[in-house]
Amino acid sequence: MRHFAEQDEAVTKPHVWISAISQEIAFDGHAPGEHWSLVGEIDTDQESDFYTYIQVLIGLRRTTRGPAAFYLDGHPDNAWVQSEKREPFWVAIDPWGDMRPHIHGARPTFYVSSARATVTGLTRRPPEAHPGRTERTIKVPIKLKHRNGAVFDRWVQAEV
Repeated sequence: MRHFAEQDEAVTKPHVWISAISQEIAFDGHAPGEHWSLVGEIDTDQESDFYTYIQVLIGLRRTTRGPAAFYLDGHPDNAWVQSEKREPFWVAIDPWGDMRPHIHGARPTFYVSSARATVTGLTRRPPEAHPGRTERTIKVPIKLKHRNGAVFDRWVQAEV
């Protein structure tokens, strides 16, 4: 097992959950709660500027780079990802994704948006999918808002 500070960050694909109802986390051992829907991942190689927001919260960096916005690699079979109209929503990011069981000391963690996010056009074009990737994703541009100087509120499962 590796310690989270020693992990190969390129391997980690943070999971992205959305909720139109509430930013409350009611972790059930797998998901942040029944009102949350897993909609995709963040490709940390392609979204390296946005990933600095997560690295600051993990404790791997001191400063962020760029705006609080990213292209979601949306799951093509998810109804929310396919939808044309999306009302403002809460975002919860699991920074460990599928790697959590393999990272020593990585407790269930979610970074929940401090304010509702929106789907909006970003000033840059969406990144191209890696040619070797077998599953095609739908790029969804998400913009987060600052509230009281923060983009995220941190939720970590208490040690049992």
